[in-house]
Amino acid sequence: MFDKNRALVNSIEGIDDKQKEFLYSALNIHGHACGGMPMGYVAGLAAMKALGIERELNMDTVAIVYAGNGHAVGCFVDGVQFSTGCTFGKGIMKREAKGKWQFMLVQKKTGKAVKVRIKNEVLDKVFAAPFITEYRAKGVNPADVPADVAIPGFKRPFLLNQEELLEIEGPFTVKLPKPKPCFGLVTCSVCGSTIAENYAHMEDGKPVCSDCTHYTS
Repeated sequence: MFDKNRALVNSIEGIDDKQKEFLYSALNIHGHACGGMPMGYVAGLAAMKALGIERELNMDTVAIVYAGNGHAVGCFVDGVQFSTGCTFGKGIMKREAKGKWQFMLVQKKTGKAVKVRIKNEVLDKVFAAPFITEYRAKGVNPADVPADVAIPGFKRPFLLNQEELLEIEGPFTVKLPKPKPCFGLVTCSVCGSTIAENYAHMEDGKPVCSDCTHYTS
């Protein structure tokens, strides 16, 4: 698998070696070749270029994706995560489920942001292609779609001009909430679980986790 994925990524033109490494990682972790993940990957690269920033290594940039669940968009979100470095694990990717192939990338300190969306005509072609109509819509798992069907879709986003694939709005300024990071730990007095201090409820002067609390809100 890894050799095949490396060969596929190395065949992509128009991205540099560093971007290929992240794309290779994205393909390995995503698990299958398709058109959705590369669309998100290319969209993330375009968003960073529009903001004049590099891939996020810390927690200074946030991506707000307007994808939901159950409508063949999870692949797109994985692509955005890997190209931008904004991940759910770091708490800098947020989901606002609207069923759209769109996201907003925001610099936390400045509030400078752009919105990126896949063009309607591109999505129409993707959903009319055999990968969807002959396989996914008929219940075939994405990893089981034949390579000669899946690989052209994987390559296609890299063959299109940005103007053909995406629409970018901005830069503009938004305001984001600024929660303080928590580095404190406490132990639930009921079940003994270690929890982040900012998630603890206090009952009778003792910390209680969300699973054990009597509070309903």
